[in-house]
Amino acid sequence: MRRLSIIWLLAASLTVACAETPTDAGPPVTTPSPSLVWPQKGIAHWRSFLEWDDETVRDAAEAGLIIFPMDFCLSPDAPPVLDRLRQINPAVRIIGYQMVLAVPELYADTLYLERVLPYALDYYRLVEDHWAFTTTGDTLSIWPGTIFLNPIPGGVPDAGLLDGIVDLLWEHVQAHPGQVDGIMHDYFMYQPYINPSLESVEGEIDLDGNGILVGQDAAERAMFLQWQKDYAAAMRNRFGPDFIQIANGRVPQEDAELAATLNGIFYEMFPNMCWGISDREGLRTLLRNLEPGWLTETQGRTWSIVTNAAVEYNNFFCALTSLLSGCFYADLRDWSVFDGWSIDLHPGVPVSDLIIEGKPDSFMTFRREFTRGEARMTFMNNGGRIYWQFDESDTLVR
Repeated sequence: MRRLSIIWLLAASLTVACAETPTDAGPPVTTPSPSLVWPQKGIAHWRSFLEWDDETVRDAAEAGLIIFPMDFCLSPDAPPVLDRLRQINPAVRIIGYQMVLAVPELYADTLYLERVLPYALDYYRLVEDHWAFTTTGDTLSIWPGTIFLNPIPGGVPDAGLLDGIVDLLWEHVQAHPGQVDGIMHDYFMYQPYINPSLESVEGEIDLDGNGILVGQDAAERAMFLQWQKDYAAAMRNRFGPDFIQIANGRVPQEDAELAATLNGIFYEMFPNMCWGISDREGLRTLLRNLEPGWLTETQGRTWSIVTNAAVEYNNFFCALTSLLSGCFYADLRDWSVFDGWSIDLHPGVPVSDLIIEGKPDSFMTFRREFTRGEARMTFMNNGGRIYWQFDESDTLVR
């Protein structure tokens, strides 16, 4: 990724001269929005974008959906980049990434946070009395550098924690109008766990403190899951129907009640996700989640995105999935860092719906016709892919 010196002169470039159109002139000449070009590009960038140069911003503006960390989105230093993105592509949607029930450990330099990332500091101070602890009294963490939160202390759902998080985000979004269009929740889960890579975390998990570990306590797991559903519903009630909610995790892929409060799903390590399902089943899960009764449309569509940086050819598989389903794809060569585009696909526009041939106990083919060819995937009966390509063809040009 290009990391040049901060170009704060970028702000001056945001003022664009506009000429009045004569009343007798014809309709204005427009070009297609980048967000409507197939395949539909998305970005997942978990790091700071505050120092992006104009070339990187122009590349990023080809996307219709961009996910940045929420604390950077709500930074007072963000408008030069965010405004420039919207100037280049008025249809782009900026989504703030935020962990569900976890908070990063504070930087040592709180003066930096107060000036540059005030939302991060306010969030930490809000939740620092809601940490989760193991049965030995150790601080619970499921990701390195983070502290997990307890939404059900004493076996009672923590409504104050829920309301406090929603209220805090509302206050910051209102104070920074136009900087975010939604939130990405990372991630909704059935139960917390202790990351095996965190050797320093000792003890077991019993969030409600009744002496039964969460893995053996169905009532505790149900209360834990319900808090997350209530959280998504509260976010929807506070921010309204146009606020885009995207969620990571297995729960939104399997729970229609939660999915109905959401507008998109973040598919990490697609198509296998984190639980090793086959390529075909990963695709079928995505397609099922796009059927009526799951996600709720907002701003005219749903907002799912498929990503995979683990294997290079999975990026292309994600791009083909975008063609078949109409979701967004992220072109990654590092874990959730945007540094340009590598996939060169120019299919035109769809001229057919998705066509599915075959059945699960045999070969299955998923294909869709475009003005410049056909996107096609074929899978074996065990779910493994044997063909995935965009076949260019002049015969399909309309």
